Amino acid sequence: MSSPTEFKIIIVGGGVAGLTLANMLERFGLDYVLLESHEDIAPQVGASIGLFPNGLRIFDQIGIHDEIKDVFKGEIPYNKTHSRDQNGKVISTIGKMSDHMEQRHGYGLLFFDRQVLLQILYDNIKDKSKILTGQRFESAELDDEGVTAVCTNGSTYRGSFLLGADGIHSKVRTVMRSWGNKYEPGVFDEQEEDQVPCYYRCSFGIAIDVPNWVGGEQHIVTGPERSQLVVSGPDNRVYWFLFEKLPETRYGKDIPRYSKKDEEEFVKKNANVPITESITFGQVFASRLTSTLTPLHEVTYKKWFFRRFIIFGDSAHKPNPIGGQGGNGAIESCAELINALLETKKNRGDTLSDLSTQEVEDIFAKTQNARYQRAKDIVDRAHKMQTLNAYENPLLSALLLEHLGPLAGPESVLSMMGQVLLGGTRIKTLPIPKRPRLIPYNDELPATPVEDDSVSWLVRGGQVASMAALVFISAKAFRLPFDEIAKWAAEEPVVIRWFGQNKASDFLNSLVSVLAILVDNDPATRLQVLSFLFQLVSPLLIYTIEANRVGNQGTPLALDLVYSFGMQVQGIGRIGPIHAALQSVFTHERPTGRHVPVETAKALIPAVTLGYVLPTIMVFARTPNTVAWQHALALWQFAPPLVGFLTRGISSFLKRRQRGSSEKSEEDEKNSLERYKNKDVPILNSVYTYAFAAQATVHIASTLYAWAHPEISIFKAFFQVPHPFKPDWNLPTVGAKLSVFFKYDMLLSSAAQLASSLYSIWDLRRLGYVETRDALIAGASTVAGQFLVGPGAAWAGLWYWRENKLAALTTRCQ
Repeated sequence: MSSPTEFKIIIVGGGVAGLTLANMLERFGLDYVLLESHEDIAPQVGASIGLFPNGLRIFDQIGIHDEIKDVFKGEIPYNKTHSRDQNGKVISTIGKMSDHMEQRHGYGLLFFDRQVLLQILYDNIKDKSKILTGQRFESAELDDEGVTAVCTNGSTYRGSFLLGADGIHSKVRTVMRSWGNKYEPGVFDEQEEDQVPCYYRCSFGIAIDVPNWVGGEQHIVTGPERSQLVVSGPDNRVYWFLFEKLPETRYGKDIPRYSKKDEEEFVKKNANVPITESITFGQVFASRLTSTLTPLHEVTYKKWFFRRFIIFGDSAHKPNPIGGQGGNGAIESCAELINALLETKKNRGDTLSDLSTQEVEDIFAKTQNARYQRAKDIVDRAHKMQTLNAYENPLLSALLLEHLGPLAGPESVLSMMGQVLLGGTRIKTLPIPKRPRLIPYNDELPATPVEDDSVSWLVRGGQVASMAALVFISAKAFRLPFDEIAKWAAEEPVVIRWFGQNKASDFLNSLVSVLAILVDNDPATRLQVLSFLFQLVSPLLIYTIEANRVGNQGTPLALDLVYSFGMQVQGIGRIGPIHAALQSVFTHERPTGRHVPVETAKALIPAVTLGYVLPTIMVFARTPNTVAWQHALALWQFAPPLVGFLTRGISSFLKRRQRGSSEKSEEDEKNSLERYKNKDVPILNSVYTYAFAAQATVHIASTLYAWAHPEISIFKAFFQVPHPFKPDWNLPTVGAKLSVFFKYDMLLSSAAQLASSLYSIWDLRRLGYVETRDALIAGASTVAGQFLVGPGAAWAGLWYWRENKLAALTTRCQ
């Protein structure tokens, strides 16, 4: 009986991927040998490495995070990130970037020499006999029991499988594809290598003691056909990347390789390109320690393995380095291979000996399936980022980078970065070290996110389409007979012409007359109008709250005054669906985008009470003093927008009192991290409770009143409406027509509120923020609440629940 073939991996390449995997294998007692072509395991090749939270979390699992962080000797890597235009002028700035990232994701952003990381990874390995330098891989022999690596010096190494972590020009990939074409023609796309695109070339390197350089800063410089990323590092280092678009896209074998002469010409051409207003690219380059000019391949290969070969890192998925995810993606691939290996080992009685070729391929398939789509998304995202920064579409870049970006504020940038980070993987069998963070990674959420984009787009499209249908209905149903109202107002002494004599005043007088007619109408109409007007407390509050959330800045949701004015001149039945549709498209997706400034939250109850609740009560408090009542009617027309103005005024007063003698910029920077402490949540809970109580009280009282007076049909008062598409409602009086208008206004706004509520519940479930059971209970409660407490109160109750679910996520990993 033959002895079992012991498990062993051959790793080709001693870069980040290779040494990371070596550390992981040693951690789990899995045998390997690593072959590195350089004589030095950590050669100075002029490159830097950016480690992001998704990569650092894995490094933390294997125990080297703290050692990496010690490279910075307790200093903050960089405090400010400046976005600049092609002349080096600041477009926008994010202060305390590293602090933000650490608060949000548990880890900061670390830029330093790649050589230093390689040395740390190497030093962490206990059995260094498995790390072999000066071993350049040349070819491999493949059989049913294993693979043999052959190096250019004649050395051979036998293993269970061979892993290529040898970069974009991977020799292992070439050998693997050769074996694939030999044994299974067509297993690899024959055209794929020739279709690898290169859109940009890049000068990168390390400089030190750059004159006029401000330490602790990062600069993202945008401009036509060119962009830059220049980052501070430890020991007065500066890491630069200058990306230049090629005159035409090159593919495969036509992608050039650059010489030192090419680099000299590149530097001469770009020497005067500004980084800041006082520093040029040439000045940074003049202080260089090392530098390289290289083409930038961008590719995610379709198939990463064949039989006993697999490729990793840049060999398999190569993004533009502007996103900083190349090395981090390689770390994630290592973790997924370990996960697949340990799962197989467990299923085989705690052994990996005598792995068949099929078993090896199953391990590889699990690894690629876990990583492929994410790797492809990262490559695509980096490409889009580069095209945006280099103004390939000048109008779009100018709009997003120069206008909407600064308007949106830091949260939009931090949130976009988080989209990449949160999907990161981990080693499933190792604990995650306790690092307080506000945003859970996807594998830490209460539920698994819905990752099928087609489902998300289908639901969102359905929401937008249904809201568009409500707007269409409102356009047909809402026919305020202003001519009749004006004629009636001229003849009826109860209504005065309060605003003067012009077209604008005629319109406002008509609105005053509308309210007068309805309030002075029959009991059923008064009941309907009273209940309806109080149900507008929630829209006014929620529009104002959503407009002030940090995650909604720079979006149409921030235009609360537009919606409140629109409610008066177009009706909430038309504005409500528009806001609901926009909310489904633009609302923030991170729990950190939930925050509302504390001063704004404190201003909400006084603003809605003084601006809307009291004016509404005054309208229905009909007094013998007709003139006083007429003034109350007129002033009420300004009540909805007044809520927004009062909120701004009160919150500004509170901010000034809080700031005292401090400069605004100092206070803003101080408060930028304060918003992560959820101090606004108890205040907002009070606001929602207030809105719920006020609206539920009026709704329940109106319902009970209708039941106590059989002559008032509650069904007729609230639901019986004529067909919206009939050209003539054949109603006898202006009051009757206005009553129908208010019924449609109420029904359509209630439908929009319900749709917005249900979509918000779905959105929380889509993002994995709530479990399916919680979402179903919330949905059923919201539907029931429409009848039990009224649509406004039900919306306030749901927002109370939603607010606290989002806030709870930020304490989930504390």
